[in-house]
Amino acid sequence: MNDSTQDTERQENLRMLRESAQSFAAKESPLTRARALRGTASGFDRGFWGQIAEQGWTGLLVPETADGYGQGFAEMAAVVDALATQVAPEPGTPALVFASRLLQHSGDGEVQTQLLSRIAAGELIPAVAWQEAVAAHRIDLTATRTTVRGAGDTLQLSGEKHHLRPGADIDGFIVSAVDAAGEQLLLWVPADTAGIAIAPAPLADGCGAARVTFDKVTIAADHCLARGAKATQALTRAYDEALVMSSVELLALQRAMLTMTLEYLRTRKQFGKPIGGFQALQHRAVDLHIQQELTAAVVGQAIELLDGDAPDAERSAMASRAKARAADAGLLIAREAVQLHGAIGFTDEYDLGLYLQRALVLSAWLGNAQTQRHRYAALTRPANI
Repeated sequence: MNDSTQDTERQENLRMLRESAQSFAAKESPLTRARALRGTASGFDRGFWGQIAEQGWTGLLVPETADGYGQGFAEMAAVVDALATQVAPEPGTPALVFASRLLQHSGDGEVQTQLLSRIAAGELIPAVAWQEAVAAHRIDLTATRTTVRGAGDTLQLSGEKHHLRPGADIDGFIVSAVDAAGEQLLLWVPADTAGIAIAPAPLADGCGAARVTFDKVTIAADHCLARGAKATQALTRAYDEALVMSSVELLALQRAMLTMTLEYLRTRKQFGKPIGGFQALQHRAVDLHIQQELTAAVVGQAIELLDGDAPDAERSAMASRAKARAADAGLLIAREAVQLHGAIGFTDEYDLGLYLQRALVLSAWLGNAQTQRHRYAALTRPANI
């Protein structure tokens, strides 16, 4: 089969997956479900997570050697987009992209294979515990004060991590830490291990993040997934992939908010005519559409890059560029959508608020637009400057 035939077949499969995901999400996850789950203990529905697993989506990025489907990021993006359009609160990107891909990049040992198999089956929801204090406008994936000590069959982990997603109903953590020599490690820590304390941190959209403390937590030495340069590279690649998928979510929110706004402009009447007929409002709507299309172009490029074999530095720069664009445009469209709706746009009962609140959360997660622009500049700055 030649490349052209393969590409055509993949595009057709993507189209069917996209339509299937959109139909499933609209039917099984209406906006009323997202509204009802706001502020609950876990913020999402483990039963619905099982339904996602039955669709095969929890195993899309998991390799076939670990009972997954070994698909690409374009396929994952189709699912992420559909769920984000319905503001589904399940932690798709945090668990199925960030954590799952971090496990894959860390190696192909027995622990990784078992965990990935459980993720693919919908039995395991992990969280990546990597973030601590953040310097202004800067992301440093290697900066950690969480320490691991010990030798032989057991290790002892101590430290505190912030901004974990999901923030509740977590089955385990992939933790970044440093040993006595300052070498970075990635460790798998089951959530029921003694010495772990989780403090919920409610988010604007009603979902939750968490702060987790590891107080001399004892773990098996074979739960060390990677160390040194391999650990740093694994965390960087998974972080970049999560950035792109969060940008896909933000793009889906932009489209939904703009669609709602355009429909409102067509139906809301003032002075005996739809307000969408006023030229000033038309110009504002066109500006928002341009922002949406610019985001779509950049996010599309980023997905292609992830599915290709580009150098790591290029992937990182593209991921930061996509997130910066998606976050800025998402917040702009959210603000303008509220203003164009008038008073109803400010009410909690109106569904526009669900999209706005999710956009607020996603624009900040993993680093906001300003942080990503600083990272992009550092990655693309010529070496002699």
